[in-house]
Amino acid sequence: MQLFITINISAYIFYRFSFQTYASPKKYTMLIRIALVFLLLSNFVFAQENDNISKWTVKLSKPAAKAGDEVEILFLASIDKNWKLYSSDFKGEIGPLPTEFKFDENAAYQLIGDITPVNPKKTVDPTWDVAYTYFTEKAEFRQKIRLKKGDFAINGTIKGLLCSNEDGLCVPFTETFRVN
Repeated sequence: MQLFITINISAYIFYRFSFQTYASPKKYTMLIRIALVFLLLSNFVFAQENDNISKWTVKLSKPAAKAGDEVEILFLASIDKNWKLYSSDFKGEIGPLPTEFKFDENAAYQLIGDITPVNPKKTVDPTWDVAYTYFTEKAEFRQKIRLKKGDFAINGTIKGLLCSNEDGLCVPFTETFRVN
């Protein structure tokens, strides 16, 4: 929607000032540049507002973990009001896309099982007739690991989709994480 508004404003500026009888080729070029700069800057501003929909914290269940310990990585998300985060425990073949966690390979730890969402809500999408799980306000995911080395760093990415409950706008996101 913001892109549509931005394009309309840019087109109006271009139309309003470019077709006047006193517009020289030099002014015409300047107006095109102004319209393009406005278009690029406004899209940058709109993109920035999407970065604050969710805030992630990643930590270990046992901060003083050592080699041989079995611990959980806790992925905690704070989600803005009127937004939802899709969970990770449903198939995303059609309809909503589940949140995915990817871990960089590292000999310092071993993943145990799959990531587990903690108490997500469940519903059926009326458009696709597909059941899915999601979180509002707060989300928690857990991944069990076995530490093989005392000196470790666990890196990876979280990819998902946040959707507004008010206007249906969905925003994909990618977060990187590091735990050590």
